[in-house]
Amino acid sequence: MTTTTSHRCPCCGYLDDDQPCRRCPGIARPLHGGPARPAGRGLGLADVYRGLRDVHQAVFSLLHGKEFIGLLRWPIAANAIAFAALVLVGWLVIAPWFTTLCGGTWWLFDGLRTSHGSSTADLWLLSTWLLLGPPLLDVLTGSVHEPIRAATELRMLGPANRPGAREGLLRLRDRVRILAFAALALPVVLLVSLLPWVGLPIVLVLGAACAAIVWFEPPMAARGHPLRARLQLLWQNRWRALGTGAGMQLAAAVPFVNLLALAGVATVAATASFLQFEKRPAA
Repeated sequence: MTTTTSHRCPCCGYLDDDQPCRRCPGIARPLHGGPARPAGRGLGLADVYRGLRDVHQAVFSLLHGKEFIGLLRWPIAANAIAFAALVLVGWLVIAPWFTTLCGGTWWLFDGLRTSHGSSTADLWLLSTWLLLGPPLLDVLTGSVHEPIRAATELRMLGPANRPGAREGLLRLRDRVRILAFAALALPVVLLVSLLPWVGLPIVLVLGAACAAIVWFEPPMAARGHPLRARLQLLWQNRWRALGTGAGMQLAAAVPFVNLLALAGVATVAATASFLQFEKRPAA
């Protein structure tokens, strides 16, 4: 009696019993072209740089890659509507609310409030965007970016037969769950942001980590990874994931990129980074 064990390809990450993998050539081409490199981790700071570079290359790949021709109309429209709506809600609703909350005396932690003076509300608004912006944008626009994820894999792996994405309602449930976790963490993050000297750097790192958890969801979910397995993979490749997340937070400050293509750039960058992840379980 023989048994068959399914293995994940170390390059594309799909389950495949065949060796070599029948879904990919075994090595991924870079987004920008050039020589292909095997997947795997590097040194910490080098991987952070690679994650940042993936975001930069994603912008130009969306603009010039032939694989994305004809795929951008609906993602651009969805991104523009969602991003504009989030900005308006932040400006007209959340910002005045934070100003009111920070204008009076607190019965607890008032020293933290006064240490930042009138900038406390602005700091809270920035912290809220860093933590809730990515999951909100993903909930609102994620479903229309699946073709872009598939086109990114086509660009880097070449044509192949791959499994389809997970059913849309399941993906929406996962996205809402991540948003709920981020919302529950927000009060703690707002307090942390007020810590002298270290508060803002901590929030920036947490925001980059949140962006990584959100934007790496599409390529991982398409391969059937549950949330726990996704978090394990992200931790195993934490420096590159953190660099990609930080790059997406920087891209959110770039005019026109944020309005028209933030979610699309994130989808391309995260998919490209994932294909370069070390996918074998850590020893």
